[in-house]
Amino acid sequence: MLSKLNQSLRLICLALLFGGSAASVFTAIILVKAGEAKGIPTAQAAAANAPVFIQFSKVALGAAILLVLTEIVDYFLYKKLDRTTILRLAASAICFVTACIFSLGIVPPMETLLPQIATNEEAHAAFQHLHQQSRMVFGCTIFAALASLLIPVFGAPEGAKD
Repeated sequence: MLSKLNQSLRLICLALLFGGSAASVFTAIILVKAGEAKGIPTAQAAAANAPVFIQFSKVALGAAILLVLTEIVDYFLYKKLDRTTILRLAASAICFVTACIFSLGIVPPMETLLPQIATNEEAHAAFQHLHQQSRMVFGCTIFAALASLLIPVFGAPEGAKD
């Protein structure tokens, strides 16, 4: 029972980190492009979308923390460290680290700069720099979450030796 609950929580966390992150990026791109098509400056369109990322960063951080906890519980339930498990744990760890960098290191300064980006060129440049960093970090989060989801699928079947 505990094992199934733990596995379910792990999958929910990874679904949020992969699917939620990918959906946030997709939505932001569509909304900024739509704003630009209507003549709205890119900075203004991006500023309108920033609250979505700010709020999602909190969800991502919570999911990343819960992901690590589920991985720890899984280890103590099975005490198994075959190659597939190590790869899955590494992908989950990368996912956790990148989600923390995004949520705790990138988003707070972006949130501080947000009110100034339309009127202050230095703030806009700093925001753009953080935005470029967030794209790489967020991309790593998406990739690591997907890897952590898929690695067990390609692992050795139950009972097989690694």
